[in-house]
Amino acid sequence: MPLTLQDFSAWIEVDGSELPIFDIKQIGNEVTCWIPSELEKNFSVKWSTGKRAISMVGDIHMDGKCLSSKAMWTGETQTFTSSGVLTTATSEKPFVFSKLELTDDDEYLNMATAGLGDVKLVISHATFGVTQNRYNNCDPIGKVHEKSKKATGHRVGFGANKPVVYTDLISTQRHANLVKFVFRYRPIDMLRANGIAPPEERKKRTASPSEPEVLDLTGDQPDSDDEVERQINALKARYFFVTHFILICGQQDELQALERKRRKIKHVKSELGVEPKHEPGTSSSRIKRGSRKVSSEVVDLT
Repeated sequence: MPLTLQDFSAWIEVDGSELPIFDIKQIGNEVTCWIPSELEKNFSVKWSTGKRAISMVGDIHMDGKCLSSKAMWTGETQTFTSSGVLTTATSEKPFVFSKLELTDDDEYLNMATAGLGDVKLVISHATFGVTQNRYNNCDPIGKVHEKSKKATGHRVGFGANKPVVYTDLISTQRHANLVKFVFRYRPIDMLRANGIAPPEERKKRTASPSEPEVLDLTGDQPDSDDEVERQINALKARYFFVTHFILICGQQDELQALERKRRKIKHVKSELGVEPKHEPGTSSSRIKRGSRKVSSEVVDLT
């Protein structure tokens, strides 16, 4: 879902997909939100407008620096894209979420960090002049002191030069601001830790082949172990030779099925907390039932 105000919409895309937005707020003509940033991912700023009777300009500010601008001539509904910093008329360096470098050097303690962690789109009325040849060689923000309140974990960096369609630069005079869209980017874990993004959805763990079979304790219970034991003994007595105990062909599957049923009964009784069967004459033949224990361990996802 993009940010919207008046006839304008704006959003951030990574790998061709729109990033989710959280905690949308509006004050006057400014709309803000939070977005998750992922290290080493290229991204683009996109926005759309309705029909324009006057010319406008869209300025992209990142980490407090204006890095890109787009002329928005009069015309019909249109979508604009800013995906990098123009370095020549035919090349640009893509925007990329990069690791913020921290330092304990006090030389950086009072360095201005206003705007760090923000991607801001400002749309204004504008008049245009002559073309010019001043391309942006702006460097991304450098080191930040580790005690800075703006130590966000990520910053906006630039990728390697890549070719783009020929683009002219034109002198621009800006007038009244119309709207501002501010995307505050942070690693998703940081957003979750601060209650801005919802917790990660836990996936159900699938049993591995080495784990014991999970039995449905709510359905029909298998035959009693006495009955199964009787059937096994009868089958052995019927189909085994007394001297060699060789199983006659065709009855092996039936015997194996009964033995599996016996193991299943024992497993069910173990799950229910049933005590082992006492032979006649022992001190107790009653069956005790207990409840299964459920783990109450809390996992901290922040």
